[in-house]
Amino acid sequence: MGCLETLGRIPYASLIATIITCVGVGVFCGTLYKALTITLRDIFRDLFDFDITWLGTLQIMFVLVGVIMAILAIILLVFGFLATGSTRKNVYRGTRCIMGGRVSAAFFMGVSYILNLAWIGISSVLVIPIILYVIFSNLCTTYVLNNKRNMHECRASDFKYQNQHPSCYCVNLTHYGITRDSAFGVKNDGLCKNENLQTFCNSVSDAGPYFIAAYCGAVLIVLGMIMFMIILGANYTRIKTAKEVQDIREDLRLADITLND
Repeated sequence: MGCLETLGRIPYASLIATIITCVGVGVFCGTLYKALTITLRDIFRDLFDFDITWLGTLQIMFVLVGVIMAILAIILLVFGFLATGSTRKNVYRGTRCIMGGRVSAAFFMGVSYILNLAWIGISSVLVIPIILYVIFSNLCTTYVLNNKRNMHECRASDFKYQNQHPSCYCVNLTHYGITRDSAFGVKNDGLCKNENLQTFCNSVSDAGPYFIAAYCGAVLIVLGMIMFMIILGANYTRIKTAKEVQDIREDLRLADITLND
């Protein structure tokens, strides 16, 4: 009975939600950090001589947010242990303890709801680099990898007259709203040489899968937060029921005292 009682105290739903959240945080932080490193270093800095400082700061912020999410998941797991089985009966006995448990459950439920909305937004933003990855992969396959012409013969001016030079292709930042006048530090806004295009395509093929994995990690975090909200709602109801049961027992005890008198 001791073993079964111990197993009954384990909050399996909270444990599963914690594992899903921690796995999502690990995948998200690791893959997104790697993807942004490739994008910032190999593409923007090495090929376009363009430094995006705010994106590097955002890279560090995402790692910190991931660590905070992992800590929150562990805290919610501990709260799940306190609100499960006989542990709940031992912890939430008095009126103040029960009220504190209800307030804690409601607070964590609100925090989980807000964080869930934030991670839905993050996962939605991650769709953008995935779409760009698909677009550039198709462009690389069509105009670079399958292009038989020696791309060293193409000049930057040929990009403006692609009707006369259909086999020439350049990756130009001006098509994506980044120009020398509006972006500080841009020294090269177009890639036309074959070696640069090959490097660009290789970097895109390396960073794309990392962005997809980061999106999957964000989806796992959203799933974990949804599970935590459901679990916290159930725990709130259980703690509230414990208060009602305590009131009924108190009424029965007073009734027995009255009958005995």
